Amino acid sequence: MSRPAGDLVVTPEHLTVGKLIERLEHEDPSRVVKVGFTEPHSYRGDYADLAFELATDVRIGDMLTAARSALGATYQGWKGGDYEMREYTYVWIVSEEGRTGESLGALLLELLLAQ
Repeated sequence: MSRPAGDLVVTPEHLTVGKLIERLEHEDPSRVVKVGFTEPHSYRGDYADLAFELATDVRIGDMLTAARSALGATYQGWKGGDYEMREYTYVWIVSEEGRTGESLGALLLELLLAQ
């Protein structure tokens, strides 16, 4: 079972892009998890936030690549406007278009990584 690395404390807090990247960097990038995420984009619930699409059988390295690619990227909001994703931007997982999805918190991430 994966354990948080270093000083990262697992609490049910909403993760930011920076914290997500920091946590994923401590995992084996070649390991595959049953449920993960890919395809970063602007979150429909708050365009300034970041969302990922739900994915199955995904390598942790691919999730890390997706998160890193979003850092500093600019995405267009659902109804327009450009939004740059920063270290402190909140992260969500969206299961399908038209749904707001779930916040990606430290506790949920640990459950995904424990698969």
